[in-house]
Amino acid sequence: MSGGVTINMFKMMTVFMPEALFQSEKSTKKLLRKLCAPTSDVFEKNENLLNHWNLLLKYFNNRSMMYHKYIKFDEQDFLILREKALFLVGEYDRLTNYPKSIDDLKKNNLNFKLIKDAGHGINHEQADLINSEIVKFLL
Repeated sequence: MSGGVTINMFKMMTVFMPEALFQSEKSTKKLLRKLCAPTSDVFEKNENLLNHWNLLLKYFNNRSMMYHKYIKFDEQDFLILREKALFLVGEYDRLTNYPKSIDDLKKNNLNFKLIKDAGHGINHEQADLINSEIVKFLL
């Protein structure tokens, strides 16, 4: 985070490529296997979710990502986040769960939990647990 959330673009590219470039139902399934926990088949079992991901990859505009501006957080921003945010990170989330990212969460005293047996799609892979964690945090 070093004043913000650590975003490793190289890591993101290695996860999404080549499947995002050569979009098909087969490549979507392969990408979802990379994004999820090894034991998860939630996306493949749910035709609507799989179709949703197919459409996301088919019509995603890569140039839209170029307009995102990185804003460095200051101490005041972190004070607000400490009380009002909960970061739920999947144990197998290749985009978020890596040492620098977790170190930044710890260094900035942010509320976070590692969710076992989940990848990047934690809300689908561990829906009941994630809903419970969110409700507990909000209450």
